[in-house]
Amino acid sequence: MQAVQYARWSSMEQTKGSTLARQLDATATHISEMGWEIYRPPLIDRGKSAYTGDNIETGQLGKFAKSIMTGTVDATSLVLVVEELDRLSRQPADVMLSWLSPLVRRGLSIKVVSTGQMISVEMLDHDMGGLMMILITAFGSHTESRKKAGRVAAAWEKKREAARDGQATIQRNHRHPKWIEIATDGSFFVPEDKARIVRMIFENRIAGIGKGLTAKKLNELSQSDPAYAPWPLNAGERKAPKMWTPTYVGRILANRAVLGEWQPYHRPRKGAATPAGDPISDFYPQVIDPATFARANEKRLVDALKHQGRGRGLSNLLGTRAACGSCGGRMDALGSARPFINKKGEQRRHYFLYCRAAKVAKTCDNERGWPYDKVEGPLLDRILTLAMDDQHFAGDIDISPLEAAVHNARATVMETERRIGILIDTLETVPSDAVRERLSMRQNELAIAKETVAKAQEELAAARGKVSPAEHIRRVSEVRANMWAEDADERFEARRKIKEALSDVIDVIKFDPETGKVRVSLRNGVAVFSITADGEIVHDFDLLKDNDNFEYISDPEKRATLMAYKSRRKRTKTAKAFSS
Repeated sequence: MQAVQYARWSSMEQTKGSTLARQLDATATHISEMGWEIYRPPLIDRGKSAYTGDNIETGQLGKFAKSIMTGTVDATSLVLVVEELDRLSRQPADVMLSWLSPLVRRGLSIKVVSTGQMISVEMLDHDMGGLMMILITAFGSHTESRKKAGRVAAAWEKKREAARDGQATIQRNHRHPKWIEIATDGSFFVPEDKARIVRMIFENRIAGIGKGLTAKKLNELSQSDPAYAPWPLNAGERKAPKMWTPTYVGRILANRAVLGEWQPYHRPRKGAATPAGDPISDFYPQVIDPATFARANEKRLVDALKHQGRGRGLSNLLGTRAACGSCGGRMDALGSARPFINKKGEQRRHYFLYCRAAKVAKTCDNERGWPYDKVEGPLLDRILTLAMDDQHFAGDIDISPLEAAVHNARATVMETERRIGILIDTLETVPSDAVRERLSMRQNELAIAKETVAKAQEELAAARGKVSPAEHIRRVSEVRANMWAEDADERFEARRKIKEALSDVIDVIKFDPETGKVRVSLRNGVAVFSITADGEIVHDFDLLKDNDNFEYISDPEKRATLMAYKSRRKRTKTAKAFSS
């Protein structure tokens, strides 16, 4: 007989202990006593659960079994040696037997060292007592694992509730964010160099600098200052990052741990993780205040910065608002965005908009291209003075407290919406009257929070030092002129402001391949117009008309948006009349 040793344990923490040595010693001693020959190196499944069946699905044991079932390995003279039967499986008895029996029928024998059992075809066919012993052992192992899982889950839930009430702390060796470190006394702390990087990432976002540019800047700084190097790995992670990436910068921006929160999760051995109740506040040291977090994660700002890229060109101001009229996919700006002067002395660019699905994936038949400047120019002529308001210009008075009030109110809305989502998910899996009551309470809180946002926005708008209509026109014209400034920083700042403003008011820009027209729809239905292939504006409809009463709008944020647009439109109209 040729013997194959098998060892397994469920958690990676056990790897540090003596379980591997113990299992291999027991099986090796037994193989020597039996006079068998060792067939191959031991099969070892580290951190593989037998309760969920991971070891026989994706582990070394599963691969070995597959090689036998496919005929790659001849098992007629092989014996698999294990310390205990539950090293093979802790699943229900019938599941375990349905996996084990076909292997034995293929000629494999299994020896259990602790009981001395030899599981073979002869035993399955003629030894009823031995077969019953296998089933009884398997049933006991599965029952024990199920009870243990229940006890562990209950214990963790008790710890989480105690932590929420401030009565206890949760063990500190869980996987925590990389900007957080653990002191010798077990407490969390954030080194100043790491806190500085986190603050820089948020400051850049609020200043209109995208993830790509932030990652590029950090990588440049790390060349001369080790404090800016990518953070080392947590325990158990294998490969250290070589450089900052936009993806990781984005994860930091979205991670509420910067607020000091820890969101516990239910992490089943199989299936997706789900939130385990409300987050625990003040669990980590706070690095970013709620207003800053809310401001950096505003949808308006996030949308404006999408696909900004790593450079400072910011040539495509339409961003994700540009959509194919055939498939609805994104329109990409391709070619060269560098301007040149033609023979007529006119500034031109070889820059065109194409459907990405048609150009790259070949899944759309809209292969038409639109000259970028024939779309951008008329678009800016029509709505830029309406899109840009006082928030896009520096003011003469300190309005930071009012801005903080707006962002704090938005933070409350974001957090309440997130908690409502968690409660809805909980109701789908565990219906409960108590959860329904909490959901109703949260929904009422959300309505109040939205009203608070609208009120704070109105107060901020009133305090922003509204300039005269003529001054507004002048400032917008200056920003538009700086789109082509020689200074790269001036050019970037102007383009950033314009892209953010356009993203704030545009709902979608549809490119129709049949007519060649570009249909622009503004948010909340305030206006719709089309741009022809020659760059002329047609079908210009102002859906607000002369309506000054928005009390019928129930959504407070939508009402505030419409009122702000109405105010800008009146100011622009007055300015144009004043100029003429």
